[in-house]
Amino acid sequence: MSRLGLLAGLLLAALSLAGPGPALSQVPPKAPAPAARAAAGHDIVGHWTAEALGQTVTADFTRQGDMIYGVVVIPDPLSGGSNTYHVAGVILGDEFAAQHASGHLLKGTLTGPGTAEAVFAPKSGPSLKLRLTRRSGP
Repeated sequence: MSRLGLLAGLLLAALSLAGPGPALSQVPPKAPAPAARAAAGHDIVGHWTAEALGQTVTADFTRQGDMIYGVVVIPDPLSGGSNTYHVAGVILGDEFAAQHASGHLLKGTLTGPGTAEAVFAPKSGPSLKLRLTRRSGP
């Protein structure tokens, strides 16, 4: 089994054991100490952007231990609106996976202190490859 497959399996197990969790706005951001972040590799906490299909995708993540919580906003060029996904998942080293309640999955790898490669795989339909870049500020 691949590491990402194992990571996705761990994510599903953690989410099924945890039951319904608090809304993202109710989860206080709790970043690990700088020494712990350095030892674990790069950190996913913060604000991210990516360009996809001529649109800007945004993602914001918080972290509690190995659990991550985030909001991913993907513009819909056909409707002119956007789709917002509240996700929860895990991060192990530089690899992460987070799932929306409907089954959409975001998984990827932190490739540097301000970069990540990820794939957003909807429950049905084509996957969206994302090259995420950390942005400063909200």
